Amino acid sequence: MLAMVAIGPVNFYIYGGLMALGVLVGFLVARLRAKLYQVTNSTVESIFLILIPSSVLGARAYHVLHYKAYYFNHPGEIFLLWQGGLGVFGALIAGISALAIYAKIKHYSFWQLTDLLLPSAAILQAIGRIGNFFNQEAFGPPTDLPWKVYIDPSRRPSSWQNHTSFHPLFLYEFLAMLAVFLILLLLERKGQKIGFASGVYFLLFGTIRFLTEFARFDTWQIQGVKVAQVLSLVAILLGLILLLRPKTK
Repeated sequence: MLAMVAIGPVNFYIYGGLMALGVLVGFLVARLRAKLYQVTNSTVESIFLILIPSSVLGARAYHVLHYKAYYFNHPGEIFLLWQGGLGVFGALIAGISALAIYAKIKHYSFWQLTDLLLPSAAILQAIGRIGNFFNQEAFGPPTDLPWKVYIDPSRRPSSWQNHTSFHPLFLYEFLAMLAVFLILLLLERKGQKIGFASGVYFLLFGTIRFLTEFARFDTWQIQGVKVAQVLSLVAILLGLILLLRPKTK
């Protein structure tokens, strides 16, 4: 069940629209902050032209690998991005790899660019979680709390078919990533060392995702180990290294 709005003969998928909105907001945020990092607006535009396709491909590849058995039998659906199915870790790995190559070629400080761009990633992730609400995905276990959300039977796991209301895990992650975005903007005014904001992002995002994974039932596992939790620990470790390393000139 994918939320969409029909505009004439065109079906507008809300998830895809929100992801596009997130990219636009992230781009505008980066442009507004570019001068603080001695980066021109044209450079921001060039970076986004590289990051958008690489991140989308990485995010989709992560999702397809997770559900490889399904997509093996339905290969035509691999490219239906507007219907959902994007893995944030795949986006980060592919996007950061592309950014590293760009920084090397253009002789930019890699961590200076990540300091500039990771707040944009945080707000994009927050907006993307709103799309999970409309698609009724990324929710948690059953609950009777006042902020519970109704989930259609077709979206519930078989073990929870007798339950109707669930934890809005996507809401928790929306609020958490919005807080990360605001924290990064606040730190920007403190004149921190290069890489410090990136360290804060990786530490906070990794912690948020590691904890929320305990409540997720639909994420990728290998031999009973959740892939996202392993990658979250890697992100936390990277964040700590960046935060604790000596300040460089």
